[in-house]
Amino acid sequence: MSWSFFMKYQVGQVVYLFNSNDLKIFPARIEEEVIRRRASGEETNYKVMLPNRSRDVVDLSGLDAIVFTSESELRDHMIQNAIKTIDALLERANRVAGSLSAQPSDLVRDEQDVVES
Repeated sequence: MSWSFFMKYQVGQVVYLFNSNDLKIFPARIEEEVIRRRASGEETNYKVMLPNRSRDVVDLSGLDAIVFTSESELRDHMIQNAIKTIDALLERANRVAGSLSAQPSDLVRDEQDVVES
């Protein structure tokens, strides 16, 4: 799913596509802006050129990526996601650490929170 449907891009502009599923980043160039006006409203779609050998031009909305217009926006997004992940890992570790001081009969074993040696 592309998050680009509210953005306006310029033809020729380079954008950065971030696929959060496999943590890949690749640039694409806006090749075409398609505006459809209907009685029900206006719809704008973009086609981008991918950096593959054949330089495929595809609909931006069909890509499973988050679109960023600058490296700094993408970097900030990735840093915030990393911080959230680290915080969640630390929170889980602290819950396990808290259980270490409990009496063995009070412990509830949660297989996901226990590190096996």
